[in-house]
Amino acid sequence: MVRSVVCESHLEDYVRCLSKTRATSVGLLIGQPSSTNKDYVIHLNKIKDGDDTNQETKGLLDIDNQHVSQHALIETRALPGGFYVLGIFVINPKSVFEDPTLMNKVKTMLVDMRHTFNSNSLLHGNCDELDGGEKLVLSYSSSSNVFGCKTVALKSEHLSTKPCDWKFQAQAMSWHSMSTFFETNDTYALEQKNGEPYDTEANLSGCVEILKQQLAKGIVYFEGGPVDGAQLIESVLKHKKDEPFLVHLYAPSQSNVDISDKAIQTFDGTMKFDGIISCNIFVHPKNTFAEAEAFIKADIIRSLMSRVQIHCDSLVQVEGAIQDSIMLNELPRRIYFRIGAKSNQICFCEYLFREEMKEAAIPQIQATLDLSVTPKELIATVEVIAEIKEEEQQDSNGAGEKIEERLSVLLDQRAILASIVVLIVGILVFLLTK
Repeated sequence: MVRSVVCESHLEDYVRCLSKTRATSVGLLIGQPSSTNKDYVIHLNKIKDGDDTNQETKGLLDIDNQHVSQHALIETRALPGGFYVLGIFVINPKSVFEDPTLMNKVKTMLVDMRHTFNSNSLLHGNCDELDGGEKLVLSYSSSSNVFGCKTVALKSEHLSTKPCDWKFQAQAMSWHSMSTFFETNDTYALEQKNGEPYDTEANLSGCVEILKQQLAKGIVYFEGGPVDGAQLIESVLKHKKDEPFLVHLYAPSQSNVDISDKAIQTFDGTMKFDGIISCNIFVHPKNTFAEAEAFIKADIIRSLMSRVQIHCDSLVQVEGAIQDSIMLNELPRRIYFRIGAKSNQICFCEYLFREEMKEAAIPQIQATLDLSVTPKELIATVEVIAEIKEEEQQDSNGAGEKIEERLSVLLDQRAILASIVVLIVGILVFLLTK
């Protein structure tokens, strides 16, 4: 069966206009794949050049694969669960499908992108369960003004290609929002390797991995109760009119696990991971409730891991520096903005630290998604900044007694109003005292 792709019609104008400003461009295709071989593309954006060279003078073979992969990784952080980088588009005087050398270059870009996502699996960059490991290549010849599309099977030995039916269509699909919140309040062992300083990113990533396993066992209630996963979203839309979906997520607590086969472990400390995460996904009528549930879980893990990476990227490491007995680190909060598609109100997201104003997100959105937004268009009230209250350090009662090491997200419950939530994550590390 030939894979079919429906793309918002206004994005055709974006590609044609871009072709007039530069001879060669590479960009990302953002959308939602389907196991039924029909995908929906809701956003396209060019990838800006990674150096100071004027891209108008660069050909496709000169573009750095690693720069493309890193851009795809950063852009994935902005996507709600259920949306992925489906592939790339290439603007070139000559179609890449007519030149084996150019096509091989495109294939290596996609392979490098896949490897990057595999190395950051908690961001849910790959979606083999939906697209079978196939990525799209949209080619636009600026000399003939002709579009062409094929798929590349990245899991095949020879990276085989297949034809693809690509259509630009006005109001390609109607989208419906599903929102919920997820609260975590668990304690984990603090890991340390060979006496080296504690690796903040490794420990936080370990927490996210455990949360992913918890969510995999969790259940999602739609409209107050369980729903048959095979049921289509469209089956309930006629009864809902414009009312939002009521969604609740329940995950098992670590305290409920069977401890009969557990062994007592010795470790230097614990990390307390505590906070509330906002979740906002978008589904179309042909989605099933099982897919919606998977999108919700993926959105939570992707968002949490994005915050961990952004936070750790901002840390300044000083070689030889002694770790403080107390370390408090806040993860950034999530803000939303509409991407401006004419037939939908889909929102992407960005992240802000405590000290940052909304305006700080605008350059990042422009650089990553090639979107122009104003501060008024940023929805920054879903997660708000809460007051941080440090827990009192426990007293040491003698030589050799361990002081608990804790990771804590401190939430000021008084700051929560009807639909306002907050996510603040902190790490409290209390080292051993002898």
